[in-house]
This record gives sequence, structure tokens and C-alpha cells, in this order.
Amino acid sequence: MGKILEIKNLSKYFDDFTAVKNVDFSVEEGGFFSILGSSGCGKTTLLRIIAGFQQQSEGEVIIRGQSMKGIPPEKRPVNIVFQNLALFPMMNVRENVAFGLNRIRKRQKLKTADINSKINEMLERVGLNGYEKKKVTDLSGGQRQRVAIARSLVMNPSILLLDEPLGALDRKLREHMKVELKLLQKEIGTTFVYITHDQSEALVMSDQVAVMHDGQFEQIDTPRNLYKNPRTSFVAGFVGDTNRFELASTEGDSLMTKGGWKLSRSDLTMTSPGTPEVFFIRPEALIINPDSSMNDVDQFEVMIKTILFDGSNTKLSTIVNDSREELLISLPQNAQFDGIEEGHTLNVGVHRNDVKCF
Repeated sequence: MGKILEIKNLSKYFDDFTAVKNVDFSVEEGGFFSILGSSGCGKTTLLRIIAGFQQQSEGEVIIRGQSMKGIPPEKRPVNIVFQNLALFPMMNVRENVAFGLNRIRKRQKLKTADINSKINEMLERVGLNGYEKKKVTDLSGGQRQRVAIARSLVMNPSILLLDEPLGALDRKLREHMKVELKLLQKEIGTTFVYITHDQSEALVMSDQVAVMHDGQFEQIDTPRNLYKNPRTSFVAGFVGDTNRFELASTEGDSLMTKGGWKLSRSDLTMTSPGTPEVFFIRPEALIINPDSSMNDVDQFEVMIKTILFDGSNTKLSTIVNDSREELLISLPQNAQFDGIEEGHTLNVGVHRNDVKCF
């Protein structure tokens, strides 16, 4: 499979404000591509440009090798699922799914039998058989989500754009729908371009993730590489839980954080060239009571401030001894350790490769 979507040097200006700046990427056909970023980073503007609802100031949108310049939204081979779903409450499930097909039936000379066949097939694929006559107001949040996706997919778009479609769901349903969406995309094979501010959604569902910040892409990578090997300090701090430390001074082979934690320069592995300014350690990368024979593990002591338990995870909020630096540590599940009490001191270690320095 080749590239179905190509974005080349795309920028969007609103008077003196730059919403999107020199964005350049491509998406493979049949892939699940997510754009991850906080509110205001430009991801919705980018999605609306791909859909044709806004025009770029510079650059190109190319779908299946064809430039979309001057092509209106209704003639682009894409469809979009909005966060609010935009379903028609006065219509039942079947009428909602049929809406787009009925609008183009005369232009494309679609027969009623063909429309009914397409609707039946799509309802089956999204698991809504038997719900055809139900009003969408009588459905659960997850079922309404599937109606919105079915209404878009029945039009057979080359690309389905999804604008934070799980944002309005409660946490438990959102977790369930992440899995459903991933499985549905794999089964149907339509290319998904998905925008979200939720890291878990992007990491769980996607083949590729682009982290967007201030209108630009910081990194495009697989979810695993994005988490394990961030290329910028922004990605390291934005994706997943992490401990962040700023370096205040560099003297010879010694480094001092702003909180007073003194380290050896050899303790840090530089991720980018130049003088180290900041470093990150994932909570789960920290080792409780490491073996003294571990040569590639740096060891230090911490004092336990409090124990944080949320059912599936346990974390320790600690202070690095002889400093003011706070360190969050994840405990391995189903592991038992002595001395895990507030006020107690622990020996902790970290592999040097797990310290990301910029």
C-alpha cells in the first residue's frame, strides 16, 4: 500500500497569528494516524484544512495523488466524525446512516436496493443490526458513536477524519470505545486520521502518532518509539507520566539540578547535542532496592512522602535525599517490598539509558 494522504509544507495564518506552520507528513493507506496535542496547538485547524472547510495559506493537501486545491468539501474523498457527532435526533438509526446516500442518490443514480444493501452491510459491520428503527436519543453513548461512524463510512470515503470523537464520553465508555474503534478500523480497512488531546487514545489506537505543539509537529513515530525515545524535551514531558528536572549549573564532571540534586555528568545520556539543560525519568523506569552489582544503574536514596494507590497502580511520591527534588516512582504490580511506608528511606536506581537528557 502507498501513501493515501500527503501534506506538504502546510501553513495557515489568521492575520498575525500562525495556527499551522510548515507541517509536512504522509499517511499510508489503511493506516490509523493520530495527531496528538493540547487545546490550541492547531490540530483541529489542520483537520479542517484536510476536509476542505478551511483553505491553507501555503502548502498542499494531496489525496490519492491528486491536489485538493480548489476542491470543495463535498467533492473530497473524505468524511468527518465530529466530537458532538451531529446526529439528527428526529431520525432513527437507519435514517441517520442513510442521510448522505439519499443526498447523492440522484447525482450518482443510486438505486433504492443499492442504498439499502449498503446500509445493511454497514450496520452489520458496526454491530448495530436490530437497531435500525431506534431513535438515536434512545441509544447509549457508544451506540451513538457507532451510528456516526457508520454514517460516514457508508459513503465509502478514502479517509475518515475524526475530531476528538470520544471527548464527550465518560471515562469507562471512552476506554471501551478505544478498543472498539481500533478493531473497527482494522476490520474495515479505511484510513483513519484522528485528532485528540488524550495521550492514551493516541498511543492505544494508532499505527503512527504526530505530537503537535504551537502549530508544528514535534515528532512523528510509532506509539512505542514516541514513548521510549522522545526526540525533544516537549515530547518527553508531554507524552506519559514523567519526572522532569532542570539543571541549574554544570561544573566539571558534576551537575546540579535546581532542586539541589548533585549528579555526575556520566549519569546522563544526552538525547540531543549541546549542553544538558533538562532531563526526564519515567516513574516506571525506577528500580526499588537495585542490586549493587548493576554497573549501568545509578543509585541514590529517597524519602517516601506519601503512597498513592488508585486500584490498578501504586505510586510513591518521594524526595531525593539531600535535595528538594520530588520524584514519582511506580511500583511493579504484584511485587512486595519491605519498608514501603511514609517517612521511610529507600534505595532507588535507574538505568542510564532510561534517563532522557536534552
